[in-house]
Amino acid sequence: MKGLNLLCVLKRLNFNNIAVVILVVCNFSCSVPSERIHKPHKTNVSVCRIGFYNAENLFDTEDDKHINDNDFLPEGKLKWTDVRYKQKLEHTYSVIQGLNETQSLALLGLAEVENKQVLEDLLHTDSTFEIVHFNSSDTRGIDVALLYNPQFFTPLTTYLSSDKKTDVFLREVLVVKGVLWKDTVHILVNHWPSRREGERESEHKRLAAAILNVRLMDSILAINPDAAIFVMGDFNDQPSNKSVEMLTKQPVMKSKQKDSVSAMMNPFKALQQDGEGTCKYKKDWLLFDQIVVSNSVMDKKGVQFVTAEIYDPIWLYYKQDLNSGPFRTYVGNKYVGGYSDHFPVFIELKK
Repeated sequence: MKGLNLLCVLKRLNFNNIAVVILVVCNFSCSVPSERIHKPHKTNVSVCRIGFYNAENLFDTEDDKHINDNDFLPEGKLKWTDVRYKQKLEHTYSVIQGLNETQSLALLGLAEVENKQVLEDLLHTDSTFEIVHFNSSDTRGIDVALLYNPQFFTPLTTYLSSDKKTDVFLREVLVVKGVLWKDTVHILVNHWPSRREGERESEHKRLAAAILNVRLMDSILAINPDAAIFVMGDFNDQPSNKSVEMLTKQPVMKSKQKDSVSAMMNPFKALQQDGEGTCKYKKDWLLFDQIVVSNSVMDKKGVQFVTAEIYDPIWLYYKQDLNSGPFRTYVGNKYVGGYSDHFPVFIELKK
């Protein structure tokens, strides 16, 4: 924080015939306290952001017997100590602050968080956000969650949805219905299966995840064809991949039209075409983190779409080198103390 300059005040007062000189200190510097302090956000309340961020292994240091978190323990392979955990919290929180800096962050989907406690630790002195979280069935215990600002959003229903009809293990989708400003919106927070086995070898898993989301959208659109829907997540596929394209090929019959039209669009497809990405594999940028929105938002019915962006300030790059990639927490088993292996994404909306 920049130093604050105060006017030097020198007052001579006579009090019971005693000359009292009061010197008010001038030109002092105010340092940032270690505790986080929430300050009222001074931005246009008619514009807000909806974001998504894969926080990359936001684990606490406690051993949870119900999941495989052995690597992220003080005595584990990665030597996940309290010091490292606290630094991870500070780094993750600084990203949230950055997303909330120029426009108010109304909603933030998160991936790879171990439990609700890490979210409470993350926001322990910040009164801006509330938490939606459920423990998932993921064996590693990496869950999805949603942070929301009650000044903009009020949740109505929240639950985890899974596909019982598939043999493929899928992390559950966090489904949140609520009111943004005065409009009802539906949020689907995802973390799709990785490409660890190979892109083609694992493609069927992400297709299964897409099918689950399509079913959820179907159920919403059957009730209201103009519903405002936001499907966000780390899809581990790009906008041009078949799984993600399934989300935007979802048809809905308009009442005054004979032909069915797509209910959803992906504003991040243009960013992929421009060569941008949210994570890096070898030398290639990949745009895995996306927010797919319903065309009702694009058609200016209720909340209106403004822009879609990747949040990638220079300090989120490894060694602050734009030719590198996201500054992650570990490179292999080596601790480097970064933020995440993904950049966050966000869209801006107006009412």
